[in-house]
Amino acid sequence: MAAEDTKRKLVEAAYKMLMEEGFENVKARNVAKEAGYAATAIYKHFGSLNFLTTLASFKLLDEYNQKSIEISTTVTDCIQMSKISWKYFLFYAFQNVPVFENLFWGKAKAIFEEVVLEYFQLYPEQIKDQTATFFYLAYFNSSIEERDFMLFRRAANEGRLTLDDAAYISRVNSLVTHAALREHMEDYKDPAIAKRAAEDCYKIIEKTIDKCLIDQKVDGKGRSC
Repeated sequence: MAAEDTKRKLVEAAYKMLMEEGFENVKARNVAKEAGYAATAIYKHFGSLNFLTTLASFKLLDEYNQKSIEISTTVTDCIQMSKISWKYFLFYAFQNVPVFENLFWGKAKAIFEEVVLEYFQLYPEQIKDQTATFFYLAYFNSSIEERDFMLFRRAANEGRLTLDDAAYISRVNSLVTHAALREHMEDYKDPAIAKRAAEDCYKIIEKTIDKCLIDQKVDGKGRSC
């Protein structure tokens, strides 16, 4: 328990640094000092500052994750599920651009699944039931493109678009979002800019999805976007 207490204190300290100083300013010495330990404690318990920072970043996803669980258990239509999921993802992502960019497209992506397992060992209260457990293990991962494709592949199996369209939409949505996030690395802290950027990005994603569905509906031949 002593080791877990130390880990949690370090994660909380790193989270505080993220919120107060910004992602790019999180330093091992400062985090350790805030938690009341030497910097070596970070490497002893987490192996690297990147791993600790990713853990702390994941705390920023708590509210988004709960929304995603709610969507996955209440929305049955896979197209609507994707649209609503994107709307929430963009809402939170543009409020914390460097964190989300790093988690889903940056260095943290390679260790994301390992971090998820570590996070829920340290914070088991975040998984309240079997539905949540299934969601995190089977649905939520670092690949936004893969998450989208899971849903659009279901739509393709239902005959609502082609499998090629499913792959196309998933790829385009991920690329558009990443590009939009990078465009707002410097100005996302302005709430008005973050809100407008999220809305603009969602419009592109929604139009991409609807365009493929409209084409399918019009000619009935599964024409690609």
